[in-house]
Amino acid sequence: MNVSVGRITAHLAETPEAPEADLVRRINGNVNPPQTVTVDDVHIRAMYVVSDEINSFGGCFPSDEHPRLAELLVDSPVLVGHRKDKLPVARTFHAQTVEREGRRWVKSYFYWLKTAAGAGDLRENIDGGIYKECSIGFTFGFPECSICGADIRTCEHEPLREYRSGGQSRRCHFNYRQIDRVLETSLVYRGAVPHTSISRELTSNLGAGLPYEARALESVDDLESSQRYLAVPYYEGLPVRLDGGSTGVRIRLSSGEELPAHIAERFADHRLPELCDAFGWLVALRGKERLDREQLCRYLAGRPGRATRLEVRLFPPAAEKLPRLEGSGSAAVVPIPHAVVERGGLEEAAAALATRDGVRLWPVGASFALDPGFHYRPRQHRRGTAGYRLVQATGEGGFGWLHLSAGQTGSVWRLGRFHHTRLMKGSRFIAERVETAPAATPKETTQLKGAVLSMAHDGEACLMQLAGALNGRFVLRPTQLNGVRQWLFYRVLNDS
Repeated sequence: MNVSVGRITAHLAETPEAPEADLVRRINGNVNPPQTVTVDDVHIRAMYVVSDEINSFGGCFPSDEHPRLAELLVDSPVLVGHRKDKLPVARTFHAQTVEREGRRWVKSYFYWLKTAAGAGDLRENIDGGIYKECSIGFTFGFPECSICGADIRTCEHEPLREYRSGGQSRRCHFNYRQIDRVLETSLVYRGAVPHTSISRELTSNLGAGLPYEARALESVDDLESSQRYLAVPYYEGLPVRLDGGSTGVRIRLSSGEELPAHIAERFADHRLPELCDAFGWLVALRGKERLDREQLCRYLAGRPGRATRLEVRLFPPAAEKLPRLEGSGSAAVVPIPHAVVERGGLEEAAAALATRDGVRLWPVGASFALDPGFHYRPRQHRRGTAGYRLVQATGEGGFGWLHLSAGQTGSVWRLGRFHHTRLMKGSRFIAERVETAPAATPKETTQLKGAVLSMAHDGEACLMQLAGALNGRFVLRPTQLNGVRQWLFYRVLNDS
């Protein structure tokens, strides 16, 4: 197939803000100039260069192509009027996908040296609104017809014409597919895409274009019955992709946006290089408290906020490659609690995994990067039925703290010499009822949560059917040890 060459344009705008140190680190890392540059050496501006709107030629960059385009823009030259007989006036060093006024955009960042000839004139003309548009030169392999999906060069449809399809009128366009290379971006007198701009707003806008809002689901009965589903706790955050290599793991937002260098460095870990094409959920925390997405974005942008650390909650199957469960430090990668079940088992699985906001569901095989999934609050969770939380601590004696709740009532039990693995193998632990558990400390290594599906009493003994991190039948009953009345907590390994 012949390779098509396309150009697309964008406006330039204004908003004063000094270049950030992280952007200068990206210049030195992505462009690798022979002489390292500093904040004092360069001017930096940003282009809203490509959107998902149809341009004046009838072409369109669909949003699922934006991450690829953002990667290809890095280290491309900035020209004037596509004049390839002239040397570049600037260079693109970073690009990301964003959302702006209801549309998806690719925002590219470019720089030029303050000491270069004409540097001051270029800056003044951009900031003064004289240079207001730009254009991108690129190569691509397949112009996909929006009506029939075929190559628009050979099908019967023409760009920008109206066609009747399914009883409705549709305007034909073509999608730029198989994007091969970005040749350059240029300052031009007139562009093809409306409402684009160049901006002096250089603060991080990480994640703004990601489809993180899941679709609300009222009942699991509304899902396809023949499909299997992945259920995970509902966390506010952003989807990320992990790619391993000989130098360690590389973590990016699933849109292709790089994490700031000072954030990415914190995830350097010798346990992770074997991970490749793995997905996870990036969450901001303060201590053990999960924070909302706004606090996460503030932390990534280096702005004041409540977050003190980050975690990537890794999805299966990559999560099984992690040799240990707990994370440490200001950044960690840990497995995400999950269940893969048929639709008939979703209600129980969701009740076991739900946070206060419920669960997130995906059909098995869905793209975590592009599909935000479903947001579901299980019926039991909405009614506030019984649940549990078990904290394993590493203090002297290895205590555990079992919290049981049922509606407005609850109880707390201190478990001596406790360890989760031994519990699941049938070991019995002395349990002491207490008024309250001590405040969370950094020594806590495991928090196990889930739902109490049923609770039956035989005298003072209590038999519980648990789901979630503790899965199975468990007993809490009184006993006599050395003539002293005490309680035991253990898992029932069989029905005898």
